[in-house]
Amino acid sequence: MRIYAGNCGSFNGNGRRDILARNLATGELVVFPHSGRLQGLATFGEPVLIRTGMDAYHRWIGAGDFTGDGRADVLINTGDDKVRLYVNTGGLNGLQTLAEDGIHIGGKLAPDIAYDTIALADITGDGRTDVFGRLAGTTEVHSMLNQGVDGMNTFAPPKHLATIGAGEVPFGVADVTGSGRPDLLVEASDDELVIYDLFAGGADEQGNPAGPPRQYPICEGWAGRLVVTVTDLTGDGRPDLLGLDPDGTLVAYAHRGSFDPADPRGTYAEPVVVGVGFDAYNMIG
Repeated sequence: MRIYAGNCGSFNGNGRRDILARNLATGELVVFPHSGRLQGLATFGEPVLIRTGMDAYHRWIGAGDFTGDGRADVLINTGDDKVRLYVNTGGLNGLQTLAEDGIHIGGKLAPDIAYDTIALADITGDGRTDVFGRLAGTTEVHSMLNQGVDGMNTFAPPKHLATIGAGEVPFGVADVTGSGRPDLLVEASDDELVIYDLFAGGADEQGNPAGPPRQYPICEGWAGRLVVTVTDLTGDGRPDLLGLDPDGTLVAYAHRGSFDPADPRGTYAEPVVVGVGFDAYNMIG
């Protein structure tokens, strides 16, 4: 099983999904700007340093557009069980990219409520990044929807999103099937990537899934891979995947543009190497 799930964001606000990465040894937080095309090792540009001091105390770091202005902000979960949002101040601009002070927007909900995984996605399609995760010790996946940045009122209370298999790790929410509704992406216990078509049975009057989800395996051979990140590498609006191998090779799986329930493993093209030397980074998103 991989140790981290990410969600790329556009720091410049140009719609191109850049990579956010943290070097644990140096505490540097950097952004690799997207070139605009999937073109091998030229897909991403040289890293831009946007923050220092991001040591192990900052145990989870993710990128997402929480304000809805089209630019990626940074969400950080710290060792004191607090979640802080560092807002993008106007684009990718070195150490001035993010506001100096973080907004306290969340944390551990209660002594008996904790999540052993966390990931980011725009679940509702309103242009603002939401949060989802697996309730610790269970197979329940909850979503916490973005209500607008307002301190501790930023996210709505958790609600049930899906029930997954034992040992499965949810890492993304995106429209893989092309239905216009979100699917849940998980890493299965056998190192296979699977999607849950949450709306296979349609939607009820409140817009919630009306029946049980349908599962489809989409990729195999992810054993030992450390990172799974959902992004859009080709600019076609389809969710592509990034994976980080233990040797620091960053590989991309591009969505082919269609989904066939009879051949779900044909959804993604063969992997393309888009980076090397990424073993210095333990968080990529």
